[in-house]
Amino acid sequence: MARNINLKPHDTLAQWHDNIKRTRNNEHKLKMLVIEKILANPNVLAKEVQKTFFISSQTMYNWINAYNDGGLEGLTAKSEKGRGSGKGNKKVDDEVFFRLAEEITKSDKRWRGKDKQAWIEKEYGIEVSEQSIAYRMKKF
Repeated sequence: MARNINLKPHDTLAQWHDNIKRTRNNEHKLKMLVIEKILANPNVLAKEVQKTFFISSQTMYNWINAYNDGGLEGLTAKSEKGRGSGKGNKKVDDEVFFRLAEEITKSDKRWRGKDKQAWIEKEYGIEVSEQSIAYRMKKF
């Protein structure tokens, strides 16, 4: 038995076409095209959508659920899941490294990588690898 695809009414088909035209990211555009196909024909079969776009049913329903939960923003938002443990993966503002550079110039001591790491963790409560620090400090 074919499963019905239910979309919450976030946008009209015309609004959706405009959004697709403005999107530059191909991954987001593919998701948007899948939703567009369903918006254009609410009676379309799930299998037909999957065959057209070469996606699995799980992928398709993940995208539909993301759209239903948050519209375009829900569909294009990056998920919090991903690779890695999350340690040291946080985006660190340039301000952190600017302040570190100021601190280094005020100080008489020789700063090693571990010293820089400790200072950032103490001041901002975040962990940054020595390699990241060395790379980002090239600007200052």
